[in-house]
Amino acid sequence: MCLAGLLGLGSSSFALGAVVVFSDNFDDGDVTDWTKTTNYGGPTFVTADTTEFVLPSYSLETYLEPGPSGSDLYVRASHDFSAPVASDYSLNLWARSRDCSGCVISYDVLVDGVLLDRVNQEVDFEQRSFLLSGLAPGTHTLSLGMYTTNASSGRFYAKFDDVVISQVPLPAAAWLFISALGGLVVAKRKQLEA
Repeated sequence: MCLAGLLGLGSSSFALGAVVVFSDNFDDGDVTDWTKTTNYGGPTFVTADTTEFVLPSYSLETYLEPGPSGSDLYVRASHDFSAPVASDYSLNLWARSRDCSGCVISYDVLVDGVLLDRVNQEVDFEQRSFLLSGLAPGTHTLSLGMYTTNASSGRFYAKFDDVVISQVPLPAAAWLFISALGGLVVAKRKQLEA
């Protein structure tokens, strides 16, 4: 048996496929497990929205109404996830922001408070992928939200759907190395037992 098998890594579903550590498609209509943060003192919301989504039948919506003119405002929804081992992870999601006259509305994607991207995407949902390189094991925080400048009146939002965080699988060459190393360990053990 190779080292990968001894470690429980030999199954093709783990060895060759991505291991999902967090996912939310919001289709249960419940976003109460997401925590809201904002820098705006007026009405802000984190809701499950039914008017726009990628797959039936909800998306996550972060919004405020109305905002004072000339301010840089945000509303974010945050959720913890656990990285079981030190590794690279991928974050995949769909996102969009609202169009705005005289202001800019963007969607923000952050991990552990670090901004991965701020994008103004007004037309439709776009699919995004991010590499979380060298993520340490333990609990981390994903934050998704809207950001606006010069908002004066109206409803300012960003929406998100089909959020998935997965451990990036090792390349095939790494698995071959682990298997070969495991074979050497087993051969050496048999030699010592003989």
